[in-house]
Amino acid sequence: MVVMNVAAKTLLCALALSLANVALAQGSVDSQRESWVITARQGQLDEAINGLSRLYDQTADQAVLDDLLALMVRSERYRQALDVCVSCSVDDYSDISLEALGRAARLAGEYTRSQDFYLALTYRDPNNDQAWLGLALTNIEQGYHNSANWALTRYEERFGRDQQWLEARAFLATRSGNPIAELQTRQLLVEQQPQNEEEIKSLYRLAITLGARGAAERLMQDHPALFTESDRLWLRYYDGVGKIRLAQSTNEIVRAEAGLADLEAVIAASNAAPGLVQRAQYDKVVALAMLRRFEEAETLATQLEARYGPLPNYVRESRADALSGLGRPDKARDIYVSLIASNPRLARDLNHPRYESLIYTYADTRQYDEAEQVLNQWMTEEPASRWDFTGTQRINNPNYERAHHLEVMLAAWRGDEDIASRRLDALVEQAPANATLWRIKGDLSRWRGWPRQAEENYQKAAQLMAPSERNVPGYGILMSRLDRGDWRGNVKTIEQHIAEDPPSVSLDGLTRELREQRAGRFSVKGSRGDSTGSGVQSSRDWRYETLLEAPRNDAGSRFFAQRIGLYGEYDDEPLHAAYTAAGYEFNLYPAILKLAIGEGAQLNEDPLIWGEFNYAVSDHWSGIFSAEINSDEVPLRALRDEVYADLYRLEGRYRRDESGTGGVGLAFMDLEDGNLRRAISGYWTEELYGHDEWTVTGQLFAGASKNDDVEASYFNPRRDASLSGELEVGHTLPLGYRQSFVQTLVLGGGGYWQDDYGSEPTWAVGYRHAWEFEPNVVFEYGISRQKSVYDGVPEYGNFITAGFEWRFL
Repeated sequence: MVVMNVAAKTLLCALALSLANVALAQGSVDSQRESWVITARQGQLDEAINGLSRLYDQTADQAVLDDLLALMVRSERYRQALDVCVSCSVDDYSDISLEALGRAARLAGEYTRSQDFYLALTYRDPNNDQAWLGLALTNIEQGYHNSANWALTRYEERFGRDQQWLEARAFLATRSGNPIAELQTRQLLVEQQPQNEEEIKSLYRLAITLGARGAAERLMQDHPALFTESDRLWLRYYDGVGKIRLAQSTNEIVRAEAGLADLEAVIAASNAAPGLVQRAQYDKVVALAMLRRFEEAETLATQLEARYGPLPNYVRESRADALSGLGRPDKARDIYVSLIASNPRLARDLNHPRYESLIYTYADTRQYDEAEQVLNQWMTEEPASRWDFTGTQRINNPNYERAHHLEVMLAAWRGDEDIASRRLDALVEQAPANATLWRIKGDLSRWRGWPRQAEENYQKAAQLMAPSERNVPGYGILMSRLDRGDWRGNVKTIEQHIAEDPPSVSLDGLTRELREQRAGRFSVKGSRGDSTGSGVQSSRDWRYETLLEAPRNDAGSRFFAQRIGLYGEYDDEPLHAAYTAAGYEFNLYPAILKLAIGEGAQLNEDPLIWGEFNYAVSDHWSGIFSAEINSDEVPLRALRDEVYADLYRLEGRYRRDESGTGGVGLAFMDLEDGNLRRAISGYWTEELYGHDEWTVTGQLFAGASKNDDVEASYFNPRRDASLSGELEVGHTLPLGYRQSFVQTLVLGGGGYWQDDYGSEPTWAVGYRHAWEFEPNVVFEYGISRQKSVYDGVPEYGNFITAGFEWRFL
């Protein structure tokens, strides 16, 4: 018993001594740890971290680890902090270490590890605000916005809407692209901390970015000491940009003009920062292009590119729009291709699909295969319907409609008007109340030469549109009236639209149409023939015609003057005649009356009076009656014999569409030698093939005449008849926007019958060039060889023709 007591006492003494040693050792670790913490507070952070690292290696003490991790995070040694204890699991760390490691992992970009640390901390201590906050921030930075929102909701339930919660909410709104939520959150932050300058400035920047000019101005008024004159210039810049963006969405040109004025004021300010001036100039390009001031936009864009280097994409897009408007679609096309490649989502943008712009530029450069390829790709990508913004119901997809509308127009641009009409009729049958389809139907009718039908289509479109949207079909109606000659009263209406309506591509089209149809012009045509054979009809070796037309007045009428000259040889005797006339073209819609008076020269010195009356019954039918007192059609040999003539014509014409037209006519030439030449003729012209650059056109002609039996030196068959056909193959080589080189090969053949001489085959072959620089100048020239028959004797002639037309634009 005594021995046991002694042993017990001995054990208790040993245990007490051991515990004393442990306590003494722990006290030594804590004092060393606190010493290194004090060293860190004195600014010797690296030395403190190194000392604590050694101490932790020696002791593996949790408190030392807590302080070591805290100092490493403080010194931004995030990855080093994560590697301090590679063998530790999440459960081995204290709450303090979990918080430090969660922050270190997040700032090092190791978001999965950061989530593990913060989640573990929320399970251990649900009331640790940094655990929920860190978890939310980690999810925000990974783009897990719903998870971040859940974490912030848990934070709010426990701690309320304090400053940390508001700042995290603002960060979430920024990263999730929700500027309204960010604005509301930052407003709450400013209300809680009215002296926080950074938050006030952040709220100000956000307000001006969102176009909330009133809020930004109130911040400036409430905190004038925080803002400078430069800040006020930035406010005006953002205000101007906001007006321009709103104008792009609403098509309110007045806003765009106001925005442009703000930008110009910022650019002109002497104290504007260079960066601000640069941004204002970029946005000025956008504003100028929207206002269709294309020359200014392109000039400024060129200057900015030379000064600052490559332009931002949004500026390049406006530059492409300007280039298209300037008739330089090839350069615009390249920009659109680049924009779509850099951001494919732009191609199908619901408000402004760049596929559409690209297809238009391909069409303007007549690269129809490329246009069709893009269109087919677009059509395969667009469903007929799409989800609305709520994601609860399907609605019509506007891009699906745009693509199908372009399919119709592309067919027409390629020369396949019949195909375009059939496609359009099918779409109208499916959606008879679609105003856009009726407007396109009006365009197609105009292109096919049916202005009255076009007006009906445009009127139908206007009826289906809201009053504020009727400008486009209204312009179409006015252009249709110009096409058919209905000018009186409509020119004033057009000029009023040009002066008052906001700029638009449709208004540009109307403006151009009036300018080009109104323009005066000067044209010259000449031909020279060199015939070999019997010489029966070789009296018209040279012929030229010049015509000068003044611009049309508001009623569509105008003055004109013309000169016709003839030269030939007969029995080695030169024969000359000329006709000079001045006249007036009266627009008496639906009729046109031309009257001219003048006199002849050389072989014909008599006065002349010429008149023509053209009445358009409909889009398809028209009739013409003309009378020429002292006609220029009198043969030179008749004039040599002092035989003059009057010519009377009556003709009916039918125009089916752009591909088919024909007519029949009667003509009476009353010559002073007692001969009355009576003629009847008919013709039909049909485009047999037309697609892209190739056309094949055929023409049939039939005619017969009867003359009185009088002694004459000029060719005067008692009776004759002819039947002929021609085939023209044309190829168009694009040279630029509205510029072409056209080559045409002509092959013809037929037969000619003359009383007393029987019949004989005839033929013709020709080749000509046309250089078209629309709308100003057209040059044409050609050569041909043909076989004709006179009094049963074949005659072979070589002919050269040339001409040009210059319009005063």
